[in-house]
Amino acid sequence: MCVKLKMRADDEDIIRQVLNGERSAYALLVDKYKDRVFSLALSIVRNRELAEEIAQDVFVKAYRSLDKFRKEAGFSTWIYRITYNTAVSETRKKKYKTYSIENMEQPDDDPDKKEEKEEQYRLLEKAVSALAPEEKLIITLYYFEEMKVEQISEITGLTVSNTKVKLFRIRNKLKEIIRRINKTEPVIY
Repeated sequence: MCVKLKMRADDEDIIRQVLNGERSAYALLVDKYKDRVFSLALSIVRNRELAEEIAQDVFVKAYRSLDKFRKEAGFSTWIYRITYNTAVSETRKKKYKTYSIENMEQPDDDPDKKEEKEEQYRLLEKAVSALAPEEKLIITLYYFEEMKVEQISEITGLTVSNTKVKLFRIRNKLKEIIRRINKTEPVIY
C-alpha cells in the first residue's frame, strides 16, 4: 500500500473512532496537522498570535463538522480548506500589522554569499507580503508546502486550470514587485 493511501486510511480510521465516541482520538489529528495548519494561517494573516487563534478555531470547526467530512479528498485537504476560509475571513474583518518571518538559518562559510542570500530572502519576503491573501496562500502551498496544483485547487475552490493561471500571474507579479523594490519605486497593488 502506498504511503499516501495508508496515511489517508489512518486519518479515516481516526475519524471513525471519533465519530464512534472516542473523542480523545481527535488529538491524534490535531497533533498530525497542527504545524501545517498554523503555517498556512500564518502565511495568510502574517501575524503569529492571530495565526495561533485561527489554528485553534480551525480544529474546533473541523471537530464540530467531522460528521460532514465526505472522504472524497483527504482530511489534509479538508482541514486546509477550513484553514484557508477562516484565515481569509479574518483578514477581511480587519487589516493586521504584519510581522517578518524569522530568518531561516542557512549554513554558509562565505559571509558575502550569506549576506546576499539573506538580502534575497528579505526581498522575496517583502514582495510576498505585498500579495493579496489568496495569492500568498497559493504561492505558499505550491512552493513551501510543495503541494500539487490539484490539491491547491481543492483547497481554494478554484479549477485546476485557474490555479495554474493564477500561479503564472503571481510569479509575474512577484517579478514586477521585486523590480519595483529594486528601483525603489512605490509598490501599489
